[in-house]
Amino acid sequence: MSRRARAAARELPPEESKLVELPNGVRHPPPLRAAAFLGLVKAGETLARGLDADLQTAHGLSLRTFEVLLHLAAFSADGSLRMSALGEQAPLSQSRVSRLVAELEAKGLVAKEAAPDDSRGVVVHITDKGLQRLLEVQNTHFASLEDRFFSHLDWEEIVQLGRITSRLIEAQVSRRG
Repeated sequence: MSRRARAAARELPPEESKLVELPNGVRHPPPLRAAAFLGLVKAGETLARGLDADLQTAHGLSLRTFEVLLHLAAFSADGSLRMSALGEQAPLSQSRVSRLVAELEAKGLVAKEAAPDDSRGVVVHITDKGLQRLLEVQNTHFASLEDRFFSHLDWEEIVQLGRITSRLIEAQVSRRG
């Protein structure tokens, strides 16, 4: 698609470019924008609840616990991440990451230590027990992800969704930084 065609495709019809105002003064996005936004939020929440329920039922493990273990085991060079990086990678608030890491540490799934280059920083390491737990539950998670998400999209839609969500995330990150 040419640059001009992409730009034209991004232009909104006039009825979709303004907020709808009701007689009582309440305003809301027009139908297509509302459907896009609310659909994205609801789809994400519904998917997360379903994935969580599948892991809880089969293994007594939450989705967020799985994500923390996965990030440590798969998305770090040595099985460890600074607490702040873990909070950025996993979709959790810093306080939620701290509570979750404390719970995982109490179960022996992770260990914490002071960051070697910054005494105020904390590094979280996955333990052998944590890696074993991750290996036990990963097939359930990936089967659930396939069933609840990927099986409903074709390859082009997966690529498009990846581009769209990356662009949305980048826009939010650039607003913060």
